[in-house]
Amino acid sequence: MIRTGRSFLCGYLLIVLATDGCATHRRDAFLKLHSLDRFIADRPQAGSLLQQYPALEQWLHTEWNRPIGDYRIYWSDEKPAASSTAEHASLPQAHLIVIRVSKTLAPVDQLFALSYETCNAQERSGFDAVCAQAAVGKVTRQDFVNEIDFREYAAILRLKKCFPKLLPLSSNEVANTTLYCKLLEVPDEFREYQAWSIRTHSANYLHAQELYGREYDLLVKKGSYP
Repeated sequence: MIRTGRSFLCGYLLIVLATDGCATHRRDAFLKLHSLDRFIADRPQAGSLLQQYPALEQWLHTEWNRPIGDYRIYWSDEKPAASSTAEHASLPQAHLIVIRVSKTLAPVDQLFALSYETCNAQERSGFDAVCAQAAVGKVTRQDFVNEIDFREYAAILRLKKCFPKLLPLSSNEVANTTLYCKLLEVPDEFREYQAWSIRTHSANYLHAQELYGREYDLLVKKGSYP
């Protein structure tokens, strides 16, 4: 799930960067302290599972550190603010993207959620573009919601192709998961995916749609992005 906003941690970071002459050094130090390795330390069960699948671990490290324009990803052990599972939130002023994953998820699903939000975060330029269009009235509310939804769907399709190969599970193991299990059922066409989402987990899906609509309203009210 996409969010825009500012966490307390990033608010503090912005103050530090604004007052410190060695901004690049401080930024690099911050990112090192909140890297993928920090996730592994914060979530030892998921971290232990990740070590059992070195191909997935290598893939995650590569994708996590892949440049996203001027943005960089950082990990937060905080509870997701707008989702029951996971989210990424952009902080345009600091060119940072925070990823949060619920501790209540099973380790397999934590790894899936982390992988999904990492793929999602890599589409930051696309999200920024549609947000900028919304702010100046160049896209309708429904088109904005659909565009965000489509970009998140693209990240799901990307994972559907590679994640089961990176973390192969038996049928019994899959049955004990929530997100991983749903991933295998995702339709290969966007409109079918929207209908399937409403059928299978309508409350969560519709809640996300409402959040995107409210995000649109805020952008229009502000009249600019970021």
